[in-house]
Amino acid sequence: MHLNLTCVLICLYRISGVDFTQIQGFGALTVLILLSELGLDPTRFPTIKHFTSWLGLCPGSRVTGGKVKSSQTRSVVSRAANAFRMAAQTLCRSNSALGAYYRRMQAKMGAPKAITAAAHKLARIFYRL
Repeated sequence: MHLNLTCVLICLYRISGVDFTQIQGFGALTVLILLSELGLDPTRFPTIKHFTSWLGLCPGSRVTGGKVKSSQTRSVVSRAANAFRMAAQTLCRSNSALGAYYRRMQAKMGAPKAITAAAHKLARIFYRL
């Protein structure tokens, strides 16, 4: 039996109490990927910082002798992190505040770093909801 995607989202809304598709950049499939990978219980991550670090979306802090060696993000193989990055990439043409944030970061740092920065912001919003 083939279920309609909106029917699945209605069921997820009833379970979680939050409509995640209202976040700019999140579509139905992205939400399903995120909820299947992360679940509905955020208590396994004590803080937002732990959550974004686990996803590999926060800047690194490799410092030795008081000198910053690298602030590059860790490479993590995670479907959830990839889903956040794909959602962030769709913000480039969005007229929302998140789209403006992506374009500002893109002008400053370039597209790959802007995608990671916007994905980090989306992950923080997702965690709070």
